[in-house]
Amino acid sequence: MGTKVGAHQEIRAPLLHPLKTYLPNENMNSLPKPLQNGVRFRCTDCGACCTGAPGRVRVSEEELKVLSEHRKEPMQELVASKTREKGGLRLLRERENGDCVFFKEGRCSIHPVKPIQCRLYPFWFQNVRSEQAWQRTCDECPGIGEGEVVTPEEIIRQVTEDLDSGGTT
Repeated sequence: MGTKVGAHQEIRAPLLHPLKTYLPNENMNSLPKPLQNGVRFRCTDCGACCTGAPGRVRVSEEELKVLSEHRKEPMQELVASKTREKGGLRLLRERENGDCVFFKEGRCSIHPVKPIQCRLYPFWFQNVRSEQAWQRTCDECPGIGEGEVVTPEEIIRQVTEDLDSGGTT
């Protein structure tokens, strides 16, 4: 629910984010040029987004329940061994080398039930905020350029979903 400001304005938290200009049906040209007509993408399950520099993968209570059921592991054990809390957020743990704790034998061991943040990759705000950021993402992700076309509207929807679930950079 928004907050009334004056007689004609309503402020909603998601609209205060820098992504404001990316809202669907308003300004598709605000996407970096390589994304303005959509882009082909298919997850190749390569694990490139699961490895390397430490990251910050947020998980909700609901996602933890799904993970617990999928792994047939008690929720309390899963939370204690596979997550950590930082700044009021529940995050997946990483190994010392930065790899996700669920990255095993060269692939994601929870791929069918991976958290929303993982499902939205590569369409995170941090990856689409500039042509340079998108190029870095393309260099890292072999699934970009493969598969079906993801429309600009869908890219914006996914970026907005990432932001709404706590993504900010």
